[in-house]
Amino acid sequence: MTFSVLGPVRVRGGGAVSALGRSQRRGLLGFLLINANKVVTMETVIDALWGGAPPPSARAQIYSGIHAIRRELRALGLDEVASSRGGYTLRADAATLDLALFEGYVRQAGAGQPPEQVVRSLRRGLALWNGPALSDASGAYVEAVRVHLEETRLGCVETLIDAELALGRHDHAIGELRRLVAEHPLRERLHAQLMLALYRGGRRIEALDLSRDLRRRLVEEHGLDPGQAVTELELAILRADPGLAPPPNGSVTATPGGAPAQLPADTTDFTGRDRELAQALSALAGPRGSAPPICAITGPPGVGKTVFAVHAAHRVRESHPDGQLFVDLRGADSRPAEPDEVLAGFLRALGVDGRRIPEAREERSALYRTMLAGRRVLVVLDNVTDESQVKPLLPGAGTCSVLVTSRRRLAGLGAPTTVELLPFDGGESVELLGRIAGSARVAAEDAEAREVARLCGGLPLALRIAGSRLAARPHRGIAELARRLADEQRRLDELSYSGLGVRAGLDLAYQALGEAERRLLRRLAFLDVPEAGPWLAVAVGGERPADTEETLERLTDIHLLRVAGVDGTGQIRYGMHDLVRTYCRERMAEEETADMAVSVVSSAARHLLRLAAEARSADRGHDYYARLAGELVVAVDGKTVRHAAEHAVNWLEAEAATVHGVLRQTEAHGLFDEGWRIALMGGWLYDIRCWAGEYRKILSIAYRMAEKSGDRRAQAIVPALAAELGVLAGALDEAARTLASSERIFAEIGDEHGLAEVWRMLVTLERTRGEHTVALRRCERIRETFRVMEDHSGEAHTLRCVGQIHLVEGRVPEALRYLEEALRVAGRSRGGWKRLNTLYWLGEVYLRVGRAGEARDAFLAVAEAADRAGDFTGGAFARLGLAHVAIEAGERRQARTLLAAALDHAERSELTLVLCKIGLAVGEALARLGELARAGKTIERVLPRIDGLASPPMRAEAMDLLARVREGRRVARV
Repeated sequence: MTFSVLGPVRVRGGGAVSALGRSQRRGLLGFLLINANKVVTMETVIDALWGGAPPPSARAQIYSGIHAIRRELRALGLDEVASSRGGYTLRADAATLDLALFEGYVRQAGAGQPPEQVVRSLRRGLALWNGPALSDASGAYVEAVRVHLEETRLGCVETLIDAELALGRHDHAIGELRRLVAEHPLRERLHAQLMLALYRGGRRIEALDLSRDLRRRLVEEHGLDPGQAVTELELAILRADPGLAPPPNGSVTATPGGAPAQLPADTTDFTGRDRELAQALSALAGPRGSAPPICAITGPPGVGKTVFAVHAAHRVRESHPDGQLFVDLRGADSRPAEPDEVLAGFLRALGVDGRRIPEAREERSALYRTMLAGRRVLVVLDNVTDESQVKPLLPGAGTCSVLVTSRRRLAGLGAPTTVELLPFDGGESVELLGRIAGSARVAAEDAEAREVARLCGGLPLALRIAGSRLAARPHRGIAELARRLADEQRRLDELSYSGLGVRAGLDLAYQALGEAERRLLRRLAFLDVPEAGPWLAVAVGGERPADTEETLERLTDIHLLRVAGVDGTGQIRYGMHDLVRTYCRERMAEEETADMAVSVVSSAARHLLRLAAEARSADRGHDYYARLAGELVVAVDGKTVRHAAEHAVNWLEAEAATVHGVLRQTEAHGLFDEGWRIALMGGWLYDIRCWAGEYRKILSIAYRMAEKSGDRRAQAIVPALAAELGVLAGALDEAARTLASSERIFAEIGDEHGLAEVWRMLVTLERTRGEHTVALRRCERIRETFRVMEDHSGEAHTLRCVGQIHLVEGRVPEALRYLEEALRVAGRSRGGWKRLNTLYWLGEVYLRVGRAGEARDAFLAVAEAADRAGDFTGGAFARLGLAHVAIEAGERRQARTLLAAALDHAERSELTLVLCKIGLAVGEALARLGELARAGKTIERVLPRIDGLASPPMRAEAMDLLARVREGRRVARV
């Protein structure tokens, strides 16, 4: 069985030939064959056959066409068209498809192969052609593919003729070249080959006439002169350059013109990279030393390393007049180029007789360096695998220059200049789209073009494909492409056009990795987190921490991961390009089961829970929440645990996005027990940072998971935390109802610790309402529970609340006694948060009893700790206390500054209760300073918030203070 697209579209098997009857069906089969063994979606097929104007019956026609193709193939004994992932796949072995066979022969004739091998391989490959590709097929895609394949075929013909000329077969080549020049009258390389063949055949005048005819035609039709290769060859013919003589006995001589010129054509739409280009040009054209200057170009797949290197090489051609050598070392392929083969090719290009090329690599390398000694040659080594592949190819002469591209950072190469290419920014991305698709068109749909650029992630390869698709479909709006790219499951399918594909490049890079690297990459991509710390890589990669760090470094070296920065705890953060993430998620879906995906999320969640609990406990001690987290045990290495505990709230802040992402995935995968516990740990961060809005989102997710988990403790504590936030926001009545429900659940299940935690919240509610007697009785009951549970943080909090109530009611000695006891109990807790809270209220008591120095020390300690943690609430109260100290000391200016800072911190906390308390206290302090107007404005500003609290005592205090201020202002005016 064979499939043909290099000519008419045909299927042959068992002596029978099928042409499928209709040209559109041949177009459909041809598209499947060009994308053999790949999934093509229905949308992709529709776009390929009809472009931007499909008929209403497009899907029906495709269904009918697929049915017809399957019927024909089955008649020939095949069942090769499969439905998968919303599309179709035609399974075809490379040995049965003429296009795949042709591409295989082209690879066999690649750089470094001897001319006999090139001729043999390309003759076989070109014999597979039976006319123009897809000659009897119809479809919107056909013309572009036909042009691309025809260009590839012509390039192979030219390479074949070069090899024939290298073997001295110029007489044999003349007839074929005359036919080709007639078919392609403006193709300069064919003209140069025919000129050389004629000259070697003793027909010098004909060769020069051919050159003059080409020049005349180019000038008359296009206003252009021939390129450098033709011009140099013409001059060489005029002076009968010995280097043009035919090789003796089939050996290889120097290339026409006397110097190798192997650089690929430059890119006409080269965009941006000004800084990087200046760096590369400076390295290649700078002062010469004893060693050749080496410039290494590195960057992720698709970032345009080859395009950049070729552009830079063309810019410095004039300073390397003795030639330019270029080779693709196929570093991303499963079979990279061998240095021995490359050296042989370079030596032949430099004029070495093929029979004189040594067998041993070391001898070839030595001869290569000898040939380059004293010459000014530019060597471009593209797509390097590693240092061992490139070192034998380095010249020894300082007169030469070397340009290397690789996905890896070639630290062992000793390159004095390394240029790292990153994805384009938004402006450069849109500029490149405009150069390919048309600047006026892109400018007219600027917002849509910027969205396409964003979805391409600034990756030049993706942008080139997107621009080419737009250029090929001028009737289709840019918004349509943006809409297609927005679907992550289709994005890589859309970023494929005319032989270019982001997925293909990423697939090469992925397949070259070891299993541990592939596993870690796809699992990190699967997690819904923008960046990952090393601990998360350990959690999902299944390796020891030291091995995981090495794997992360290797993935960073080849740019499949990037170092996104170092967070506030000194932890490296690893990021991934969006298109790499999309590709790796595809690999995850293909290579790992659904159960394994759940296991990955579970491991990430449990590691996060363990470390978040350690961080929280380091600040707040082993309280009820730490106990709940500890029920889901997972082993984490001691160094990582200590790091989380040491940095506490800063560690959790660095992992805030991880908390959000993992939380969403635990819910999506039914890991409810992990999920609601993570929300409890993450909530501490939002409490400290006063991110009330984000905290509510976290708790809403946790509430759903608590309900689904069936764990009654979760169904009690999660709503209770939301109610506690509600108290701070002023929703007292709703909070009271929720806390009463949580209280009943804990009582029913006999969870004394959980019940005490809810009562602690009720004490806050009762104090806000002014129900001090009720709050004192409740504190006496829960203090014992916290003591028995060895919850020192809870016990210290309860003692502090009792001391606050006594202070508010004027019982200063009792307040001092309870607060000092609270400070002692807090000292037994692992964390220092409760101690600082207590220290603030002790400062208030010290002020009352005339111990101003101790009060200042207490408030300063709280302020410094709050600022370190980013705690705006703590910072507001600490500055209020310091302002009171300043007032007592007569430092009026400092007091005003501190009062303004306290009010600013309270507003930044976004908590209504905190703003009301601080606002009232600041108003009273301003009144004491005699600044009655400012005092009145401050109270009036917070009065609407106080009304919303439904707290009669606080409103009465505010109205009394406002009345006193107004009376004072009235008396002052009189």
